[in-house]
Amino acid sequence: MDVILILLVISIILFFGFFAEFLFRKFGIPDVVFLIVFGFALGPFGIKYVDPATLQTLAPVFTTFTLLFLLFDGAFNIDLTSLVKEFSHSFFLTSFSFFVSSILIMVVMLFVGFPWMLALLVGFILGGVSSAFVIPVLGQMNIPKKLYSLLALESALTDVFCIVFSLTIMEIMEFGNIAAKAVATQLVSLFAIAGLIGVLAGVLWIVLSIKVFKEHNYIMVIAYLIFLYVLTEFLGGNGAIATLFFGLMLKNSKQLTAILEGIVSRTSKKKKGRKAKAKGGVNVTTHSEQYFYHQISFFLKVLFFVYIGLLLDFSDIKAIIVGAILSVIILFSRMSSFVVVGKYPADQKKLINAIFARGLAAAAIAQLALEAGVPQAEFIVKVVFMVITGTILLSSIRVFMIKKLFPQAS
Repeated sequence: MDVILILLVISIILFFGFFAEFLFRKFGIPDVVFLIVFGFALGPFGIKYVDPATLQTLAPVFTTFTLLFLLFDGAFNIDLTSLVKEFSHSFFLTSFSFFVSSILIMVVMLFVGFPWMLALLVGFILGGVSSAFVIPVLGQMNIPKKLYSLLALESALTDVFCIVFSLTIMEIMEFGNIAAKAVATQLVSLFAIAGLIGVLAGVLWIVLSIKVFKEHNYIMVIAYLIFLYVLTEFLGGNGAIATLFFGLMLKNSKQLTAILEGIVSRTSKKKKGRKAKAKGGVNVTTHSEQYFYHQISFFLKVLFFVYIGLLLDFSDIKAIIVGAILSVIILFSRMSSFVVVGKYPADQKKLINAIFARGLAAAAIAQLALEAGVPQAEFIVKVVFMVITGTILLSSIRVFMIKKLFPQAS
């Protein structure tokens, strides 16, 4: 495809993205539905304007950057109080929903004829909620910060669950040994390393912003963010979780520096024997900077969901049927979450039950299984993308039905 045509496609996609967002604001229909349909129309089963094979080289880089940046940007809607209060609830919701969904998906795949280990792999691949769906949709709704924190953290945690458990099953299939202790250790390691690096990176950036930099450099933050992701992955942590914690540090920099100033003030008071007045903290990000990050997130979201539409494959009827069945089962399995969210108001429970779409992590792991030569990997990839599309459509319908309970975000 010529450069001119590529640029034209990108331009059309972005214009369509703005139009789809307008429809969401006007009628309450999530824009991701229109984006997927538009991508499908451009792809091999539509007008054949874009060949997905030409995107295979850039796809891994694009999907990884989309994941880490959406989590980073989503952190600007979470405050420290909500984080502390909702982390344990998010972890319980993630664990419960993930394993219930994974087991039900495994049972279906056993009926399809998969051996139990391969069926379990599909269950783990499709066990988690997509942060690429959750964060943009929640960002367009006026929901309580507590609820936003619960669902945003769940989407971040569930990506880690999908990756760790799926890769573990693939290792077991290759080497033939089950190491439950190793899985637990790997999970703890991923969270601990990522959280620590994310917090330290945030502290360092806050100090540099206050003491060294004379102006806000938005692009420098993005460069720092990418380096943070790479460093965390190199050290054995989960880079996406690290970027989430980094975003949380920047979002709450005023509160954190105020606490630090309070400690310094008390120390100064003791030493000098007089009262030292704290300044109230420093916010290292401006509203215009956060708006800039939101615009990048919009750009990435639009391209990602159009890309999902491009990859839809309707050539295998069996994969379509299995994908449709799994999508419906995931919808109903999400309703069991009332067990761990019983304390929330009825309208918030409805929103929690409506958020179950699969996405980026599942797509990435399915492609990895194909590259690793996992048996029936081609069929698994087709099923995974059908489930991603099916759950996004079903989740979007559920969100549309209850959106009136949550006024449009300004």
